[in-house]
Amino acid sequence: MPSGINAATTAAHARTLLHHPSHHAPVAIQTQTPSPTHPGSGITRIGQQGVTLSPLNQSGFVSSFGNANSARISHTSRMGINPAFARQVLNDPALRQSAARDVARIRDMGLERFPALNHIAQEMAHQALQRTDPRQHSDISSALDDYRSTDGGHVLMSISAMGFPDLRSYLHSIDPHRDPDEHQQDFVASFASRYNCLSGYESDEEEAMDDVRNRLEALLPEQARTLTDYLHQAPRLSEMPLLRGSTGGDDPLRSLDNTLRAMLRGEGLHFNSFLSTTSSYDAAMDFTGKLSSSGFGTPLYTIDFTDRANEAHNEVLRRDALQALDSGNSDDARKSLLCLMRPDNAAGVSVNATEQALNPHAGEVHITGQENEMLLAPGHVFIPQQLIRHDDGFIAIGALRYARDANTALN
Repeated sequence: MPSGINAATTAAHARTLLHHPSHHAPVAIQTQTPSPTHPGSGITRIGQQGVTLSPLNQSGFVSSFGNANSARISHTSRMGINPAFARQVLNDPALRQSAARDVARIRDMGLERFPALNHIAQEMAHQALQRTDPRQHSDISSALDDYRSTDGGHVLMSISAMGFPDLRSYLHSIDPHRDPDEHQQDFVASFASRYNCLSGYESDEEEAMDDVRNRLEALLPEQARTLTDYLHQAPRLSEMPLLRGSTGGDDPLRSLDNTLRAMLRGEGLHFNSFLSTTSSYDAAMDFTGKLSSSGFGTPLYTIDFTDRANEAHNEVLRRDALQALDSGNSDDARKSLLCLMRPDNAAGVSVNATEQALNPHAGEVHITGQENEMLLAPGHVFIPQQLIRHDDGFIAIGALRYARDANTALN
């Protein structure tokens, strides 16, 4: 397997892990202007370059963008490939063996498996808080509580962080032709049911709906700004493994189909709002809807987007994966995605460590019993380098960078 997977496997990288943001000339935070056609579309800046974003599902939380990698893959997609050669590549038993070895490495890539790196991340989260004005600590604590709440606070804060002033404008951006009152009522009802917002309001469902709307329009925008500013000023994280699990299915707000196709075209992913990752493989797998013990079933092959010496081989695999998506042969696999992200000057903090510093008397057992989440600021980009196709899911491996730093590269 290329060094992309192995790069974060030893604690020896600790010496280059974390940097103060001032060393990287962060640019001013730029709030993406909501598009009248769809959230997550429009033009934004990555480092010094402007790129056009294409939303990957209805939520608009993640978009794709073209870069040199996608331009190169667009060129190889026109390559003539002998059918006999393609059959030879796809029938090679070493494909599954190699992919299985890659997956075995990823199972051991959670940050919690590297105590030295994990300790540094925890310490830097404490230092990040110490550099802030103590008068801001209660606001930061409140914002984190809202983001981690079980009643969908992270969704509403993500909408706010994208620049939408209210729910109506967000929903209008999703579907400008639909009756706004009806759309808002349906969204709030679905949201309240999914996140159990109706508990305590059994006698007055309309009051519960009003509360969901009011949270977005009143309290949560300020919380989103507080959290965005805090994470933007956080230390820059490098060379430590972060994991993210996603599940899609047929829900247009959460579908992964376009995300997989974008990566297979070599495009980068732009996270328009907060990016939640974890230090645990088991926790990341929970978010994919699969069991960590069984994973995504049988690994079929690994596509290496960086191996120019073996382009024809990888092009066969890339086309096969796209054909499987087009034909419906990957209907189960396209519903689950695990990403192994290797930060390169990413802006974020360990939430557990931050909460411990904010609430030193809350009890360590209470806080450390939660998932060890690594939360990153809006505006990160993920550059896929490898994609492992299974019969029941996909694993992507790539670089994670903060688009709002002036020196961030597109590739």
